[in-house]
Amino acid sequence: MKAGILCLFIILSFLSCDEYTPKPKGYQRAVRQPVEYIEFSNKELSFLYPNDARIEPLISGAKSETWFNLHYSQYNATLHCTYIPLLNQNLNKLLDDSYQLAYSHVSMAQGISQTQFSDSLRRTFGIIYDIRGSVASPVQFYITDNTSNFLRGSLYFDQTIKADSVAQIISFIRKDIDHIMESLEWKKR
Repeated sequence: MKAGILCLFIILSFLSCDEYTPKPKGYQRAVRQPVEYIEFSNKELSFLYPNDARIEPLISGAKSETWFNLHYSQYNATLHCTYIPLLNQNLNKLLDDSYQLAYSHVSMAQGISQTQFSDSLRRTFGIIYDIRGSVASPVQFYITDNTSNFLRGSLYFDQTIKADSVAQIISFIRKDIDHIMESLEWKKR
C-alpha cells in the first residue's frame, strides 16, 4: 500500500512539472512627484528648472566659461551644463563640437535623433540629441542666440545603466530640458 502511494506520488510529480521558463528581468517603476519650477539666474542667463533637482556651480577651467550641474540625487543623474560666451569663440566650432560629442556614442547607440528648437521671440535656437541604447549620455543639447551666447548640456548617470532601466527617468529629465530651453533668457545680447 505504501509503495503504491509512493509510486502514485512520483508519477503525479512528473506529470505536474512543466518546463521552467525564466521571467524577464523587471525594473522598479520610477514615480516622480509633481514638480514646481524655480528660477536659476546668473549674470549670463536665466531659466526655470525643477525643484527636485539642485544647481551645483562648478569652477570653470576656462576663464570666460561658466560650468554648472543640475543634479538629480533621487535618480543618480546629473545634467552637466557649460555656458560659453561667443565673444572669443567660433560658433561653427561649438556647433561642430556639440555634434561630435553627441555622435561619439554612435558605436554603442541604437539610434540618434535630433529635435530642432527655435524661439524667435527669445532669440534662442538649438538641437536636442536623443541617443537611444545603453550609452553614457542618453540626452544632449545645445541652445544659442547665434551671436553672443551658447549653452550646452549632457545628461549622465552616476552608474552603468541599461536603457530599459532608466527610460522613465530619461523621459522626466528630457521634459525638464525642454522646459529649460523654453524658459531660457539671455542676459547679454
